[in-house]
Amino acid sequence: MRKIDIRNLDHTRALMESLRSSPLLVDDLPEAACFDRGGFSEGVVVPELNYSQKLGHLYEDALEYLLRHSDEIHLLGKGIQIFNEEKETIGELDYLLEDLKTGEFIHLELAVKFYLVRIDDGVASFPGPDPRDNWLNKLENLRQRQLKLARRSEAAVFLLERYGVSEVTPEQLIYGKIFDHYLAEGRPNPPAMNAACQRGSWKYLSEWCKGSSGQEVTIIPKHLWPVNVEKLYPKLGAVSREEFIMEADQRCTMIWDEEARDTQFIAPDNWS
Repeated sequence: MRKIDIRNLDHTRALMESLRSSPLLVDDLPEAACFDRGGFSEGVVVPELNYSQKLGHLYEDALEYLLRHSDEIHLLGKGIQIFNEEKETIGELDYLLEDLKTGEFIHLELAVKFYLVRIDDGVASFPGPDPRDNWLNKLENLRQRQLKLARRSEAAVFLLERYGVSEVTPEQLIYGKIFDHYLAEGRPNPPAMNAACQRGSWKYLSEWCKGSSGQEVTIIPKHLWPVNVEKLYPKLGAVSREEFIMEADQRCTMIWDEEARDTQFIAPDNWS
């Protein structure tokens, strides 16, 4: 049996509220509109979530909980593997849903993503904490592969045989935040992103060290990266400046910036 971490219910409440109502990272796409979150109930019991797993899996579990406790949605399946004739996996449907109001069947894709805006010689790029991941590649994969998976012949046959579903509408929920360099003069909006999405600022670690004299730093745990933490940060605790620098030298880190009253993303100097 997996180990469940329920030490901080405030974190879970904030995470669930973020799923219900935070600004989405991505607008409607031609291939898939944003899923209507109006059917998510606010009165559900706070679930037990496994905080030791990866961020994407954590949010998949949390969203599953909201879907299962909705009076307007029937969750038919989660993590549905689609295989070709050689029994090789060609993709996975995050969720298969039935809209109980319309009778429509929905293939819902979920993602939680973070991107930094970097401008070199006037050209903007949008890398993630892992610079090999960038928004333009993710968007292309979403539009050309993930959101079309349910309409492939292999998926159509499987969904009809397994679930009796012959027509599926793809929809998406993409959460997250983008960060502009703190010295940037403009804030270019990445393609297809919601103009009202959550935004913050980012710095290289050396830039932070030069500009900050604080001796304690509040690090935002990764499971709270998509969440508005303004009310939570006082309870998160702080680490020493030296401890923070050691951690931030190894990986991208999100911290609370008390002066800006917002989160700030710190990238190692070798991040590129």
